[in-house]
Amino acid sequence: DEEMFVRRLLGALGTYPNYFLRLREVNRRGPAVYGERPPILRGLTVEELEAAVRDGAERIDARPGEAFAAGHIPGALSIALRSSFASWLGWLVAADRPLVVVLDERQDRGALIRQALKIGYEQFAGELAGGMAAWRASGRAEAQTELVRDPAALRGPTLDVRQTAEYVGGHVPGAMLLELGSLPAHASDLASEGVTVMCGHGERAATAASLLERSGGRPAVFVGGAADWSRAVGGPLPQGA
Repeated sequence: DEEMFVRRLLGALGTYPNYFLRLREVNRRGPAVYGERPPILRGLTVEELEAAVRDGAERIDARPGEAFAAGHIPGALSIALRSSFASWLGWLVAADRPLVVVLDERQDRGALIRQALKIGYEQFAGELAGGMAAWRASGRAEAQTELVRDPAALRGPTLDVRQTAEYVGGHVPGAMLLELGSLPAHASDLASEGVTVMCGHGERAATAASLLERSGGRPAVFVGGAADWSRAVGGPLPQGA
C-alpha cells in the first residue's frame, strides 16, 4: 500500500545535507546569471589569506587527501576537488562564509567554482597564490596528518564516516559509525580519542580528520576501505548496524 511504499522508499535513501532545504528558496528565486565566464579565483598572498580568515573566511584545502596529509595550513578543512566537492562543501560550510582555497597547480579552478556556484556558494575571497609552496616559503607553521596504509596496522578506535547504508553493508570489526555530515557536532568529544578514520577510499576520512584536528585531535587516516582491510587480513566484514 501507499504507506509501505513510502516507508521502503525513504528507508533506502541516505541522509542528506541541510543545504538541500536552503536550495528550495534559491531555486524558487532563480539563479544568478554570470554570462559566459563565472568568477575567477584571485591570487592571495599569505598575508592576504590570513587577513581574509580573520575576517571570517573559511579555509578549504581542495587538494587530494594524500597531499593534504603531507602538509597543510593548520585549521584548513580538507574537501578534495572531485565530483562530490559541492555536496561536502554544502554539508560542512555555512553558505554566507567567503571561501579561501588551496589547490595544486594542475587542478581545475573552473570546476571548483562551478560546483560551488551550483549550490549557491558565491563568495570567493581567492586562492593562495603559489599554493603550499608559498606557505612553506613564508616560514609559517604547517600541519601533517598520519596516513595508515597497512590494513593490519589500524591503531586505536576506528571511526567509520561513511553513510549508514554503506556501514551496514560491511565494516571493519569494532569500527564505530559516525557519518561525516554529523561529525562537526561531535568532533570535540572525539578529538582526544586518537582515532583512525576510514571511509570507502580515504577522501572523506581526510575531511573527517581535518575536522578532528580543528578540535585539537591527532587522528590518523586509513588509506582504503573496509574491503581493503578484509582482503589484506583475510577477515570477514560484519554487517548490520
